[in-house]
Amino acid sequence: MRSLIFFSSLFLLLSFLRCQPPLVGAEPPAAPLVFTPALVYDSARHWVDSVYLSMSEEERIARLFWLAVEQVDQPAAYARLRPQVKRYQPGGVLLMGMPLERVSEVVSDLQSLSKRPMLVSVDGEWGAAMRFKDLPAFPYAMTLGALANDSLVYLVGLEIARQMRMLGIHVNMAPVADVNSNPDNPIIGHRSFGEQAENVARKSVAYMRGLQDGGVMAVGKHFPGHGDTDSDSHHTLPVVKHNRALLDSTDLLPFKAMIEAGLWGMMTAHIEVPALDGRAGLPASFSDSIVKGLLREDLGFEGLVLTDALNMQGARVMGRPGEVDMLALKAGNDVVEFTEDLPGAIAAVKKALADSLLCPHEMEAKCRRALAFQYWLSERPQVKGVDSVLHTDETLALNRLLYEAALTVLHNEAVLPFASKRLDQQEVLLLGTAPVLRDSLRSLGLKVQNLALHDPAAFRRQLAGVGEEVGLIFVIGDSQWGRRAANAALRQEVIQLLKRKQALTVFMGNAYHLAPWRELDASGALVLAYENNDRTQEAVWRLLTGHIGANGRLPVSISQWYAAGSGIDLAPLKP
Repeated sequence: MRSLIFFSSLFLLLSFLRCQPPLVGAEPPAAPLVFTPALVYDSARHWVDSVYLSMSEEERIARLFWLAVEQVDQPAAYARLRPQVKRYQPGGVLLMGMPLERVSEVVSDLQSLSKRPMLVSVDGEWGAAMRFKDLPAFPYAMTLGALANDSLVYLVGLEIARQMRMLGIHVNMAPVADVNSNPDNPIIGHRSFGEQAENVARKSVAYMRGLQDGGVMAVGKHFPGHGDTDSDSHHTLPVVKHNRALLDSTDLLPFKAMIEAGLWGMMTAHIEVPALDGRAGLPASFSDSIVKGLLREDLGFEGLVLTDALNMQGARVMGRPGEVDMLALKAGNDVVEFTEDLPGAIAAVKKALADSLLCPHEMEAKCRRALAFQYWLSERPQVKGVDSVLHTDETLALNRLLYEAALTVLHNEAVLPFASKRLDQQEVLLLGTAPVLRDSLRSLGLKVQNLALHDPAAFRRQLAGVGEEVGLIFVIGDSQWGRRAANAALRQEVIQLLKRKQALTVFMGNAYHLAPWRELDASGALVLAYENNDRTQEAVWRLLTGHIGANGRLPVSISQWYAAGSGIDLAPLKP
């Protein structure tokens, strides 16, 4: 049945890519059957019963811990990891960055040391390329948040799952379901689908369904919501100050939607949420009120509950490695991710059981849940020539379609499309780098200048040299430049030129970084592309030449300028 779901969903992917244009607002393709956690447990019951009874107490405990796989190209570091896998038999591993050609080798080696299948996981929010080089990266969540068609997000999840199954990966620590309501959030930002809870919920469910229909566990994170924090839980313990009503209507909404849709995994966050647990300094990931009470009992989540990495400072506030692992399990988590002291953690759990600090029945339930998913996800396709399988034409076509569909026209005073004014009657100023777009425009005979960012005098001469009889396209390829205080005066001179010329401005970067350019609403047109890479530059090129239109919607508010949901539909000029 799992193979049927994967290949039927892959057929939907190929069919979808052949059908243009996509249906705006269409729902993600329906899976033949939604395998909820309850169905997973039921299908694995007999295997779990047999295996559980054959395990020692230490082996049962070890299944609840996942080790990080780091520095695989350093023999000494990797040599320290292998004996731990063989001796303690952990339930899973978390792959960190490594060359793509090493992934299958490392996975096979570590699996060979385990008596039973381990779960192999990765933090791959925008695909396996987030950790492994030489793979095509999919857009950031914020870029996907601009899409009018949620089906495209489903296809992203499905294709990411296909790639991960080829590499022997069973679990993806995604999607980020945080509602990024704080523009100054230093750690979530473009990793979120946006600030509108309903949009984040739809996109999170679509991404989740794609992963799980493709045979990979989706892990919703960071429960109960890391979106309104002004600090990073890797370095401190952030505090979310929302009241319970706001949490219910905003932060918790995407997590509720994913639970209702059959989510398999949930990651608890190292954040303090006083409205949910009043104990000062207690991370949500260590709160039984939040994990057992809210997540399990109130929201009815039946899947696997994982901690965020325990090497983060937001977790270290709870104590030393080993002891802190036991506390995470006591709070209600099923799996401890990135344990820093596996032998110490096992010893701490054994002592807590002996001292009646941990409930044996709860520990058995955790182990059985972990085993069930280890059984369910253990099968994977055996493929030779992984590199050629991962780099498919369909993958590249989907990626191109995503960046094109995200393009958002925020402002247009009859500048776009270039119907009455031919494109070759424009002059182009490029702030930053965008070589694909630059070369494409130059191939049409356009004058394209890279502004001298580190020479103010030369910068001003270039602005003054723009011809009076031509139109102006201004491309911002360095989204940080305008935010820096040192560039404020030059930014104002640029804005005055753009207003006078009624120029078209293309902003390729984080939407929040557009805020300092507030006065551009008085220029001719403004297009937002969210990222600056080859695929984005190609999408902008196709928009400027009329091959595609635009129907993206802004997923976040930009200061007091544009509200989330802003966007103007633009039809293509060419079929």
